[in-house]
Order: sequence, then structure tokens, then C-alpha cells
Amino acid sequence: MVETGLILASAFVAPNVAQVLMLQNRQQKYRYKKNLKLLEEKGIIYLAGEKVKLTEKGLELLERFKIDELVISKFEYWDGIWHLVSYDIPESKKKERDYFRRKLINFGFFQVQDSLWVIPYECKEEIAILTQSCGISSFVAYLKTDFLPGADKLVKYFNLNQGE
Repeated sequence: MVETGLILASAFVAPNVAQVLMLQNRQQKYRYKKNLKLLEEKGIIYLAGEKVKLTEKGLELLERFKIDELVISKFEYWDGIWHLVSYDIPESKKKERDYFRRKLINFGFFQVQDSLWVIPYECKEEIAILTQSCGISSFVAYLKTDFLPGADKLVKYFNLNQGE
């Protein structure tokens, strides 16, 4: 999967395959060409002579890689605001719901209730990008509050220092 990401990135940034291949040894060239052929067979890229172009499927995969790279910035001092994400995603979008839940865990959210998650860091933009890419924006709510029952437990959990 990492090789796929590297190839997709190179296809996006440096579409001239010949230039890339000139910089590598014989074994690397063979592996690179083999991977390109495999991606073409899977419908992810289109090889046009020395040029590599992403197909629609390839663009979707590249977007997924961008989503996987999303991170939430953690600050040294906490401003006292809790950022909550709540969702009610239908069973017909179970795959998207499971992916979204895994991303919340990866971001560092704490699960308050079944579909209610909290984090002490601003992340409205990241959640918007994620929900839009998953096609679940209308099922997700982003909320902010300065009061949350059981906040003492969360302050310890997140190891927070409140700023001046």
C-alpha cells in the first residue's frame, strides 16, 4: 500500500516516468515498472507513453491518502473549550461509519457515549473534510462547549494544561 501511495504521489507530482526511472538502479526500475503496470491493470492509472495519468479511481484513491494524512494539532495550553462530534449515520453507510469512527480514534478523540466523541482541540475543518470525503456530512454534528459533565476525568485523560 505504501508503494501505491508513492507511485500515486509521483504520478501526481512528476508525471514524467522516464525522469524518475533514470534516477534508479536496474532492480528499482524493474519494481517501479511492475508496480505501474499493476496499477494500470487495476484501473488506477493510465499510461500514455512516458506520462502517467490518474484515472477517476486513482483520483479517489489519492483523495483517500490525503484523508489518511489528516492530523489534529494539539496545543501546549488548553483554552477550556471541548470539541464534540456526534453522529447518527444510517446502516446503509455502515462502511463509511466504521471508517469515520476509526479516524476519530486515530485523531485521539475520547468516546463519551455510543455516537458522541470529545477532544479538547479545534478540529472543525478536519472533521468537515473527513465527513465530506466519506459522504456523511449531513449525519454528523460538530459542537463546542465550555461545560461537560465529568470534565475532570477528561482533563486528566488528555493531560491538559489550561492557558492564561
